[in-house]
Amino acid sequence: MSAVQPSSGAERRDVTERDVSVETFVGTGETYYAPVFEKFQKGELPQWHQNLLALIAPWFWGAYRGQWLLFWLSVALDLLALVCLMQVFKYTPLLEIAQQDAASNQTLIARYSNWITQFGWAALLLFIGGRLWLGSRANRWYFNQYSKWRINSSVAHAVSWPRVVTGAVIMAIVMPLTTYRATQVRTDERACFNQMRSGEVTRTLMASYGALNAGALLGDMQAKNSDLLARMEALATKESLTSDEKSERAALRKESRSLGRDIKQVEANVALTGQAKFDCFFVDDFPTLVRLDPPEDVTYRRVPDEAAIAAGNEGATMLVRQVKDAVEGRRVNVFTYSAESIDMSINYLRAQFAGAFDAMTAALRQSLIKVEVAFMQTPWAVVAFLFIVLSWKFAGRGTTIFVASSLGFLALFELWQVAMQTMALVVVSTGVCIFIGLPIGIWMAKNKVARWITEPILDIMQTIPSLSYLVPAVAFFGISQPPAVLATVIFAMPPMIKLTALGILQVPESTKEAALAFGASDRQLLTKVELPMAVPSIMAGLNQTIMLALSMATISAFIGAEGLGAIVTASLGDAQAGKGLLAGIAIALVAMMIDRILKGIRNSFSLI
Repeated sequence: MSAVQPSSGAERRDVTERDVSVETFVGTGETYYAPVFEKFQKGELPQWHQNLLALIAPWFWGAYRGQWLLFWLSVALDLLALVCLMQVFKYTPLLEIAQQDAASNQTLIARYSNWITQFGWAALLLFIGGRLWLGSRANRWYFNQYSKWRINSSVAHAVSWPRVVTGAVIMAIVMPLTTYRATQVRTDERACFNQMRSGEVTRTLMASYGALNAGALLGDMQAKNSDLLARMEALATKESLTSDEKSERAALRKESRSLGRDIKQVEANVALTGQAKFDCFFVDDFPTLVRLDPPEDVTYRRVPDEAAIAAGNEGATMLVRQVKDAVEGRRVNVFTYSAESIDMSINYLRAQFAGAFDAMTAALRQSLIKVEVAFMQTPWAVVAFLFIVLSWKFAGRGTTIFVASSLGFLALFELWQVAMQTMALVVVSTGVCIFIGLPIGIWMAKNKVARWITEPILDIMQTIPSLSYLVPAVAFFGISQPPAVLATVIFAMPPMIKLTALGILQVPESTKEAALAFGASDRQLLTKVELPMAVPSIMAGLNQTIMLALSMATISAFIGAEGLGAIVTASLGDAQAGKGLLAGIAIALVAMMIDRILKGIRNSFSLI
């Protein structure tokens, strides 16, 4: 009901009241639940007090009362108990078979006996213990549900037969199939494939013969095969054969063999039982729902263009498309179809834009060589001095001591040059990330549509496993240092883009309005207000980019990257744990050094 109550002064407001009594909440059974709730509030309800309906049929009570936590727990416990019980029924006949030759099957007999005992006790414990526990929890959880309903009227309350129907549907979907699956021995994967293959062949032949069903098809094929055999026998009775008759006999033999294989496939399809089909669809792994004709097997490659070369264009090439003959009767699933299509697309791109890929590879290789030379030709004392100065300037005494100790570790274990190779790869990759990522981050911050398009792409890039980035890099550029740089760039770029956009978006509107009020242009707003204020966030993105680049530079050793990662990869292949551990420690120390120094630099920008 509604009542008008005064508040301060002459102000009046409507307050809607609702009935929050136990009777309204429970719907039926108020005489039972009211005293139970009261005892629970007073702390007088015994710990193992049982709700009899929840004890006997917990899933029904849970759905009926809207106590879905108890419903799902009861379904899970009962299902586990049934699965354990079905294991007993599954292994008992196997034990009996093994006992028929006890001398040869001692191991199997012991194994099956133990399994039957263990699963039997587990089923009993889950069923009885689970019911007792759920029965003792039911009223307590129901009171908690009542407490929530008093605050929030949308919480399930009273009794509801539609909820029971929903629960029954859930049980009907979950229980029978899972229980049946537990009673069956896993179907042979090849058997299900053969079943699917025989079905495909049968459907194709039915269309070819115009048969209405598999039985009629089998009769037609057997009749045709009998005719072929009769013709072959007629030829065999002749003392000598002409060349045409010999060719005819060879053709008949070939046709008869092919027809015999098809007859076997159709016979296998006709002999299939409903249970076999059901088992392959539900008991086995997820069934193959779609089978397709494979994509056209096409290969692209570049060859010298003789006409262009003759016309004076030296080094001219042309794209050649070669199509291989399809394998007769081959059908593939969606995964294989998509994978082969992607492979052919990559092959086409590599051939069509070979010049661009070669130029990119050369640019990356030259950049990497120059940075490596800069790191490795610079005296180690100068590099160490620069690291120590940076850490002292921006990170403090403690970080300086740590950096000096880490550099000492690299020098002591003679990992300095190898570490510099890793640093060169990280520097080149980070430079590309900044060159590409910073403008994209600014674009995202300034354009809502760009942000809407780019954010999902970046999310996908961050969730793809790191090893997956090596596959397209190798596909387009082969195995060498440049594809390692590209894989590292793709893997490490998202933080740079995201945190650049975030830093610009977090600039206060009042600050931007003040700059515009003083006559700042859009370019001045970006370069003199937004980017300077976004520097801490951009530095955080740079930090994360460098850390990801360092981790990917290690993994890129699988495709030819040099440095500390190559030592880890080699030690993994040779089972040399010591070398791998020391190289791993060196990688961790390099990462921690860079992280601490960049963190200090970022903090110094935050104080500006």
